[in-house]
Amino acid sequence: MGLNSFARYLLGSASIAALALLAAPALAQENDAGAVLELPEITVSGEKIERSLQRTASSVTVLTAKDIARKVGATSVTEAIQGVPNVVFPDSVSAPVIRGQDTQGPNSGAGAFFAGTVPRAPVNVDGHYLNFNEFYFGTTSVWDVRSIEVFRGPQTTSQGANATAGAIIVNTNDPTFTPEAAYQTEFGSYDTKRASFMLSGPLVKDELAARIALDYSGRDTFIDYINPGFVPGDTNLDFQNVNARLKLLWQPTAIPGLEAKFTYSYNSSNRPTQEAATRPFSDLNSNAATMPTWKQDTNIGILDVSYDFSNGFKFFNQTQYSNSTVHRVANVRGNGDADIDQWNASNEARITYGSTDDVLSGMAGFYYAHTQSDENLYVGGTSTFDDTKRNLGIFGELTYKLTDKWRLTGGLRYQQDQVERLGTTVYSRIPLDFDKTFSALLPKVSLSYDVTPDWTVGALVSRGYNPGGVALNLSSGRWLTFKDESLWNYELFTRTSILDGRLNLNGNLFYTDFKNAQYNIPVVISPGVFESYTINAEKAHSYGLEVGFDYRVLDSLTLRAGAGLLSTEIEEVSSNPDYAGNEFPKAPGYMFSLGASWDVTDKFNVSADLRHTGGSYSNVANSAEYKVKSYTIANAQASYQVHEHLQVYGYVRNVFDERAPTYLQQNRSVTGGIEASMTMPRTFGVGVKGAF
Repeated sequence: MGLNSFARYLLGSASIAALALLAAPALAQENDAGAVLELPEITVSGEKIERSLQRTASSVTVLTAKDIARKVGATSVTEAIQGVPNVVFPDSVSAPVIRGQDTQGPNSGAGAFFAGTVPRAPVNVDGHYLNFNEFYFGTTSVWDVRSIEVFRGPQTTSQGANATAGAIIVNTNDPTFTPEAAYQTEFGSYDTKRASFMLSGPLVKDELAARIALDYSGRDTFIDYINPGFVPGDTNLDFQNVNARLKLLWQPTAIPGLEAKFTYSYNSSNRPTQEAATRPFSDLNSNAATMPTWKQDTNIGILDVSYDFSNGFKFFNQTQYSNSTVHRVANVRGNGDADIDQWNASNEARITYGSTDDVLSGMAGFYYAHTQSDENLYVGGTSTFDDTKRNLGIFGELTYKLTDKWRLTGGLRYQQDQVERLGTTVYSRIPLDFDKTFSALLPKVSLSYDVTPDWTVGALVSRGYNPGGVALNLSSGRWLTFKDESLWNYELFTRTSILDGRLNLNGNLFYTDFKNAQYNIPVVISPGVFESYTINAEKAHSYGLEVGFDYRVLDSLTLRAGAGLLSTEIEEVSSNPDYAGNEFPKAPGYMFSLGASWDVTDKFNVSADLRHTGGSYSNVANSAEYKVKSYTIANAQASYQVHEHLQVYGYVRNVFDERAPTYLQQNRSVTGGIEASMTMPRTFGVGVKGAF
């Protein structure tokens, strides 16, 4: 950590600590008067059965609607979960890296065009699993979101394949039978703008309700392109996001226990491929000759039907259909343009029994999904691919309360994934004809012990798996297959609530053993010419810790902190033996965050947060020139409730204007040289919002 970074970290930490110390004397009398300080109980639903956080063995961070509202300037899930232990984003346009696993999957960049890719962690919004381009280049709005659950460690037993790193579950608000409405408008630096609206209420009294939520956000890129030869063409380098959602909820009075919910959502986004600067990085200028942009539109329909048999059994069925169009726009037509059309249909049925407090409880289910993609890439000619994926999962879980203190939970999933990819490219004389089915049994077992009614400890063992696939070696024009990767994950966990429910502390200690781990290898052949392919590392491992606490110091003051430690090593890789002993790429060894929210008065709130991320290597080769140093980001926000329907607020993100690289690589345009994805510079914003 450099001197400036360390000084900023101390100043930021001191500011948040001072916030707590200043608040305590002013509110001590209110505390002594008997204010209710207990933190609300957190419910976790991402493992297909609802349970409290205390009864959840998996390492998970849950953000409630209140937590999201206090995330300074956050408009998307990506921004809201910044600072979650052992979760980092290498660029403002990227998928997260969870416990050192790049969730975009093994094929990335150009490799994803030629060979497709399979993410390592799903983002699930109300039952819709985001596809790769939604996941990486799209955005999931936090407007009208009830909760975000960020799981670390394999979730393949509950979520299926593509969840070896974890899962992000986003739950939006359902229609209400009491009329309500909300709005928000915001403006800020880099022409930041946002407008949001929500309306909910009954259509038929006590039987049919509807909810509509609309959200628009946008900003200019903070990178200036200074190359005289840079021609934007039809690209749009600014960020734009539109999210619209309609929900209908039917609870027929004539059929007690039956509930049906239909969700339609439309998501549209535009963004550059990345926000990266060339030297000197802190100037936020780029000498790149090109910067492609991405435009995508997705329509989603979800039908949820459930029935409570009133004897402990509940039945759930979810049918989902989505279609999306993606356009990669280059500065010159035929210089990297791409069109992707994709549709996906899925159905999941499950039945649950009892609750986690019963002697016996559990669930069983069945999942099937079909995804079809038509892809065209225009560079040096036309490359055309048809991609089909079929996913089948049969799963179940059972919890047995051995005694009043001991609980044993066992889960098992049979997963089968067919990956079929056909096509031709000008970069290979051999047509691609890949069709392979992968399958795995995925067990999960946990044992917990209640030391006290408010303190639980336990152990967890689970298996994860991701299908194999194919990659293109551009130099030789050969198609190369890679094996499916698998892992065994071992964890110790603790969940505790002390100080009369005012302090919640959660921690997971883990060790993960990988077999045939998949890694993407980027290669620069010459300036403007590059390739990437995927290899298997026969053995690799990681271990570390995640810990978090929420402390309601006073009725008006809440502190939140988290920390992550991570150690990774590639042990054996026969195809590239020089990589043995290297760390995983984009895997910081440590990170921590601290936040505070203080209701100075019943109308005036001040909140702040700080996160510090350790250094890491940007590539599998652990090249010194691509090593990222540690950095610290601090944010602050203040709001004033003018009256019950109007709140005004303002914020500062990156208070100390820390301009630090988060990922380094070779510039892939003809200019060459090293470029760095950067932290967003200091920005200001003001807005108004309210609810009725």
